[in-house]
Amino acid sequence: MLRHLKAEDFVNLIEGIELPVKHRDHIGSCARCRATWESIRTVHSEITSLETDVPEPDWTEFRLSVRDKLLSRSIQRESVVRRWTGWAIRPAVAWGLSMLMAVGITTVTVLWKMDRGTPAPTPAREETVVPIEPSAEVIESGPEKSLFDDVVSLGDDEQEQLRQMLESAQRGAAYYK
Repeated sequence: MLRHLKAEDFVNLIEGIELPVKHRDHIGSCARCRATWESIRTVHSEITSLETDVPEPDWTEFRLSVRDKLLSRSIQRESVVRRWTGWAIRPAVAWGLSMLMAVGITTVTVLWKMDRGTPAPTPAREETVVPIEPSAEVIESGPEKSLFDDVVSLGDDEQEQLRQMLESAQRGAAYYK
């Protein structure tokens, strides 16, 4: 008796290749090889019947679904990026920061100028006021009066006010009455 059929012989039977006569006789006489051939043939027939029932996929729908998924992923990535960096570029925040800077710089400048504009307090000096007597030349000059004639003709209170005005002008401060 021959040995049992090999796997290659069963594949040849499935593919429709004729077996030698001795192998065909063996399948007819051997129960084990016949049972193997019957199980392989039923599985093969079920598999081949499935191949004809598989419909062709709708490639346009597939492309649309892939495109939609890619777009949704890109939108998700953008939203993640906005979540972390979006606050810095929002118009309201940019406008608010620019207003804050404008008001802050203006306030600092005004305060700085005010601090520099007021002079440091100087110790009070006591000066002696020497009354100016009109000179003989001024008196003899006649009807024309000069600035010095006006100064000489001031009263004591007016002379004190004039002196204070001149001193405040030298210090750079405004004189207030």
